[in-house]
Amino acid sequence: MRIAVDDVEIEVDCQGEAVSGPAVVLVHGLGGSRRTWSALMPLLARHVKVVAPDLRGCGDSSRGSAAYTLARAADDVARVAEAVGLERYVAVGHSLGGVLVEELLTRQIPAIAGAVLISTSSRLSEKATQNWRRIADSVEANGISPSPAARARGFTEEFAREHADVLDFHAAIAARTDRRVYAEQARAASSYDYTDALARVTCPVLILQGLADQMTPPGGSVLLQRAMPSVARLEMIEGGDHNLPLERPELVAEKILGFARDVFAEPR
Repeated sequence: MRIAVDDVEIEVDCQGEAVSGPAVVLVHGLGGSRRTWSALMPLLARHVKVVAPDLRGCGDSSRGSAAYTLARAADDVARVAEAVGLERYVAVGHSLGGVLVEELLTRQIPAIAGAVLISTSSRLSEKATQNWRRIADSVEANGISPSPAARARGFTEEFAREHADVLDFHAAIAARTDRRVYAEQARAASSYDYTDALARVTCPVLILQGLADQMTPPGGSVLLQRAMPSVARLEMIEGGDHNLPLERPELVAEKILGFARDVFAEPR
């Protein structure tokens, strides 16, 4: 379905029953789309309602004319959840999507009953900021690299070797993203620090981190958990790399479902 939000139309996939039980909103990462979650969504939809939007300019969503900021992209996600009638939900974000969920958490939106943050961090170092800006400049000028090394980035060597089909699928999603949008996203995500603001979060948070992740190293998740010590739980995944939802959809689904059941079982 398409949902009009301010200056854009957001394409959204909805699966599962709209019952009083748990609902989950999935927020994809840089250069991704709602299809990034295609292996995970059916596993979740057997038990909960699942909503997965394309971020503005990604997948089949329009770009709009407003400046690309983390706050605006997060607004889109919150407005989509409201438009599909979710009164309470668990927000799940991967990588850049996790940063957008952090933005929403700092606003203490009543509809967000809990959050799952995957392969993300609460802030970036100056070195990481410079790196993301270099990536943005390179992609804007030359497009996304089709090299084998670039395609395998974010996956373990073993997974990349044995699952070329998944790498092809992921690369095709990224290739569909306009290079200017990819660069805008990278620049928007090149400098942020939610560490202090997250200390005010009161809803439960689950942090999933692959120990083999070199794109967002485990230390970032440790700092993220320490920013919310009373509400956040960190689970390190042995051998997991950055793209956990693509490499380990069954495990990630199990973690999300268990967390969502616990969150919705608690009294408001």
